[in-house]
Amino acid sequence: MKDEVEISGFKDIYHFFMSAKARKRSFYVSFGDAVDQTLADYRLQEVVYKSSDQQAPSNNDVTLVLEPINEPDFVAMIEAQDRLRVEFFHEGRIHYFDVQVGDVSASSGGVGFSAKLPEQVRAKPNREMLQLPAASDEKINMSIGGQPVDVIDVSGGGASVLLPQANLYDVEVGKAIKHIELKVDGFQTKVNAEVRHMRSHIDGLKLLVGLRFIFFRNHEEDDLLHLVKQKIASVSRQL
Repeated sequence: MKDEVEISGFKDIYHFFMSAKARKRSFYVSFGDAVDQTLADYRLQEVVYKSSDQQAPSNNDVTLVLEPINEPDFVAMIEAQDRLRVEFFHEGRIHYFDVQVGDVSASSGGVGFSAKLPEQVRAKPNREMLQLPAASDEKINMSIGGQPVDVIDVSGGGASVLLPQANLYDVEVGKAIKHIELKVDGFQTKVNAEVRHMRSHIDGLKLLVGLRFIFFRNHEEDDLLHLVKQKIASVSRQL
């Protein structure tokens, strides 16, 4: 499956980035190679529109200014004219756009940069969705109605969990499970979830249940997706 063009055309691209700025969407930039890849968090600080003499506005009329959210634990090297791929999570998939760096600026959190409005925003297929193994990670915890449950894996959009077989008649595909509390490292949120699938676990004592999270706040899905990506990258570097 090929990557899909999700957004194109000046009007749609411009409106998307204006919305991303208002919602304080998190973006990330990868540094290093595939073996030792490190991520830095960025946020869109400005969307500067300066009209030219042309009758129709163009992507070159708009400048995006991105600045790091937190100071990274490594030296991020960005120079003018560099080509960068900027990624973010949206609706359960990794989206990205490519830009050429314009100005570079230093800030308290590291190196910021500007770039012209990209021509397209693309999305990777669903099969690229990352799942973080959670069974042996003490920093990943979930409870339902105050009762701890075993988490098999977690992604930005949902999780696979083990529920007692006694809950068989309380769980139904397509129905919601409420009062879920999820903790992943320092991230903590309360969500509801839709049951996407379920089957008996191999031990016969529990149910393996797939959940799709229903977030109360728009930014939480992006925040969790980004954290999952960071943890997987961190684990990969340790292997």
